[in-house]
Amino acid sequence: MKKKAFTTSDIARIGHHTRETVKRWLERGEIKGYRVGTSGHWRVLPKDLAFFLKQHNIPFPEPEEIGIDLKALLDIEDHTTFCWEFFKNKMNEHPRPGARCDDCLVCKVKSVNCYALREEVGHKQIYCAYSCEDCAYFRFQQREIFPET
Repeated sequence: MKKKAFTTSDIARIGHHTRETVKRWLERGEIKGYRVGTSGHWRVLPKDLAFFLKQHNIPFPEPEEIGIDLKALLDIEDHTTFCWEFFKNKMNEHPRPGARCDDCLVCKVKSVNCYALREEVGHKQIYCAYSCEDCAYFRFQQREIFPET
């Protein structure tokens, strides 16, 4: 079965580190990851793990060990952009002038994206002054997910 996401235990085993070290990497943003449900457990997409391993010169596991060839994923151009990265990297003006992404609930919990979290907690809990339809990030994501034909 092909892995859809890796847990902190998976990554600790692959990288020969502890789960606590992996969690610190995730919290500092060294590995791109996201949290699931109300439990807050971390998950890392295979392509993001592959990128991290390459970037830190950590040996790649054999595909038969983990059920996926991580090296082959490095050729894939699609590298998910989270909303806080979108605005931090100045791809567009921040939705709340003078605000910091680090103050936002979306960034704090490392949600996959702001509009998914908004459905769970409500718009006022998100550090955003716009409706999703007026947001540059939301429009960017929609183009990535549903490219024009």
